[in-house]
Parts: sequence; C-alpha cells; structure tokens
Amino acid sequence: MDKWYKLDNAAKLFPSVANTKNTSVYRISAVLRDPIEPEALQLAADTVFDRFPMFTVKLRKGVFWNYLDANNERIVIAEEQQYPCPDIDPKTNNGYLFKVLYYKNRVSIEVFHSLTDGNGAIEFLKSLLYYYLANTGQEVDPEGKILLADTGVDASDMEDSFRTHFKDCYVENYRNSKSYHIKGTRFEIFGNNVVHGIVSGNQLNQAAKQKGSTVTAYLTALLIYSIYQTRNKYSERNEPVVIAIPANLRKMFPSRTLRNFFGVVNIGAKVTEDTTFDELVARTGEMLKQKTSKQNLQSFIYNNVALERNKATMFVPLFLKSWFVNWGFQTLGESKKTMTLSNLGNIILPQQMYEYIEQIEAVVYPTNKSPISCGICTVNDRMAITFTRNIVEADILQYFFAYLANQAGLEVKVYSNDWGRS
Repeated sequence: MDKWYKLDNAAKLFPSVANTKNTSVYRISAVLRDPIEPEALQLAADTVFDRFPMFTVKLRKGVFWNYLDANNERIVIAEEQQYPCPDIDPKTNNGYLFKVLYYKNRVSIEVFHSLTDGNGAIEFLKSLLYYYLANTGQEVDPEGKILLADTGVDASDMEDSFRTHFKDCYVENYRNSKSYHIKGTRFEIFGNNVVHGIVSGNQLNQAAKQKGSTVTAYLTALLIYSIYQTRNKYSERNEPVVIAIPANLRKMFPSRTLRNFFGVVNIGAKVTEDTTFDELVARTGEMLKQKTSKQNLQSFIYNNVALERNKATMFVPLFLKSWFVNWGFQTLGESKKTMTLSNLGNIILPQQMYEYIEQIEAVVYPTNKSPISCGICTVNDRMAITFTRNIVEADILQYFFAYLANQAGLEVKVYSNDWGRS
C-alpha cells in the first residue's frame, strides 16, 4: 500500500466521537465446533497480513484531517480477558485499530469503525478462518469465496466508494424530533453484557413472510413493540421509538471496497395502546423499503461527501473539526435514535467450511444515550440475535425473546457472558 491514505467518508466520524464509554468498536465472532489452537491462529493472522493493507495501519493526526499510516508491526493474537468491545488502545496493541482474540472455541475480531464496516470485517474473518483451518490440517476448497493471501491486493478493495458514487443531486433537508431514550442502571463495574439468542433463520424468515415482511423489518417492528410494551407505554411523553439500521451500500452501488461503505436509516413509530404488532410490521416494512431505495441512499452519499468537499471546511484545524463532528453526532445522531439494529445477513462461506463453524455473531457497541444495541448474523441456518447493553435492566430483551418463542413459535436458545451479574 502507499505510505499513507485518507480516511474514507464514514471513517472520519469515529475518532472524534469515540471514548471509553462510546468506543466505536464492534465485534464479529465465529464459534467453531472445536477448541481454538492459538499457534495455528497466530500463523493465520501472519498469513493474511499483506492481503489486508487497509487493516494493517495506524491512525495519525494531521493538521486538518486524521489519516492512516502503514503499520509493519506484527498482529499479535490474544486470549480474551475482558468484556466485548472495550476501547482499543493502539499503544498496547502494536499501533493497530483491531484485535484478533480467542476464547475456548470462539475466534473474534474487534474493530475500530474507522477501519471498515461489517462487510469488510466479515471478509477479513473469513480469510482468517480459512488459513486457520488449513493450519490445523483441514482441507477447504475456497470456491472463489475467500480473499486469498497470494492473490495480491486489488485497487478496488481500498476504494473510497463514497467518493466513487458521489453525484450532484437534489436533497431535501428536514428535522425530526428527538426519539425515546432507554434509561437504566449502569453496571457497578463498567462493561458490556452480551446476550445471544439463537433461532432458526429459515423459521424466522417464514414467520416474517407470513406477515408480508422481511426479517429485518419484522425484527425492527418487534424491537419497537418490545420497547413500547416494557418502557415507553409508561412514559408521560410517548416519544417515537426509533431504530437506527446500518445499510450496506454495496447492494445498491457496485463496490468491492473493504473499507467503510454503509449508510444509516432511521425507522421509527409512535406507538399507542391501540397499535398492533401487525400494524407495526407493515409500517416498518414500508419505511425500510423507501429509505433503502437507491434514490434515498444516493442522497445520503451526497449529504456526507458534499460536507467533506466543502471548501470552507477543508482548512479548518482538526481540533475544531472534531468538536463540530462530535456535536453533530450527539445532536443529529444519538438524540434521534433509540437503539441500533445491524443485520449482517446470511454469511456465505465455501461449502466445506460450514462443517467447522457453528455460528457467527455480531456484537454492536452501545453508547451513553443508546445503552442497548442489537447485531444479527446467520450461518448454517443458525441466526444469532445479539443484544449488547451497559445497563442492568433486561426487560426489553426478555420481552423480545419471549415474543419470538410464544407468539412466533420459534425455539430460542439464549445465553450470555453474564457481565454485571452478581
């Protein structure tokens, strides 16, 4: 790679808003059927090093912008020691903005969001697992579904696709009212509690189809319904419940980039005692279809890139940019959402890899104003619905999983890392 390169459009946000309690660090994990062999995993990490130059970097501060600089230090794997998604201190991590962790039969990568989005992280994890399995004597045909170490780096892997797909267009600007915010008791010792609910992806898809819905719209409606029934129902102001959903822009705009290329759409509703779950499903489905249309997402790209290209902002010192970015994040981002739901979808692997992998999990970091987040991944028909929270109260999660079991008729297996439980 070049000696340095610019942060992509989305990546510029995270250095300004990240702190120890809003880490901007997410996790993608693969649960294998056998215990992890650390030596084989370290060798796999060494092997994929050169194939992912957009990962093997360190963050630098410039006068006007942060930038990424090449990092030739070794990626050292480590056994997991603490709660998921803490902040990453480059000083103790060979300068890197991501970690490769293992615990029993789980391999995890924790990624600072400036490096890449969930799609890029999944591709890295797939390559890591492929070489790990090879190092443990398993033969897997990559089938063209793995980024191999000896194929070299394609320029498209490192593209800033926001700039590639930017075009001038008319954009409506509007202001939404603040959303309902979940309150709770912070854990006595700060950390993140993670609760995984495992269901059949096919069965949940059928339950959604029976309502004329997609899985994402169905689960978004259920989150809104769960929050209303457990919390907002008893609130005096009955503010709208708003779910922020990251959308993979590669589905609408051709891109192979391994950097960030996602947009966020807010799906919300004001719920009353008369609102039925079926009504919410229909409403969220309509909103999701409209907000993830190519026209709407093109407007999203325009808004983000146009601000970056504005000549008036180019020469504003970095410390001032960071202050305004953080203000905008808190005012226009955090205050407008209740929680985040990120569905990474069905993970496609080479056929022979499926027999070694039990499930894949996505852990989305919570924030101060949004203390519960939800991540979803599916593999081998096992859908992992993962809630991450930094508060003690679990009533929303309990209602959500109980509804899937009792109303949708799904078998739900729930387990947790038990952080914060006395």
